[in-house]
Parts: sequence; C-alpha cells; structure tokens
Amino acid sequence: GDHEAAKRLTEAGVLVPCAHCKGRAVLVDGTLQAPGRYSVVCGECFNATTWCVSREDAIVRWNTRAPIMSAEEMEVLEGTE
Repeated sequence: GDHEAAKRLTEAGVLVPCAHCKGRAVLVDGTLQAPGRYSVVCGECFNATTWCVSREDAIVRWNTRAPIMSAEEMEVLEGTE
C-alpha cells in the first residue's frame, strides 16, 4: 500500500510479484483488440490490470496495492465492533 514505493518501482520499470499468487508479471504491449494499449498480466494466475494508454500507467496500476487495514478497521468491516 506504499504509493511512494510504487512510484519508485514504476520509475525504474520494475514489476512487483502478483498480489494474489506471487507469480511473475509481464507487460503486454497491445493486442488486435487493444492496439496501442498496455496491460500487466501475471504469468501464473493471469490476474491483470485493465488496458491502459501508457506503459507507466499500467505499471503503476499493477504495482500499487490497496493499503493494509488496521485491526480496528477490520473489526468494523467484519461488524464485530
């Protein structure tokens, strides 16, 4: 969930492992259905970003994780508080 770390990784062109399976991610450079668009896809579980107009946008979407919830937030979410 560290957006500054995601920004630094994106600037370096680094793809973090898949958030779901820790598999290796690859940048896809368009298809016949989405020419000129970019997506990042996990080579293991095929989790992917949406199609993006720039490489950087696809990488930052992949590298940005949702912030981790605190114990108090989890209790509220689960309705135990």
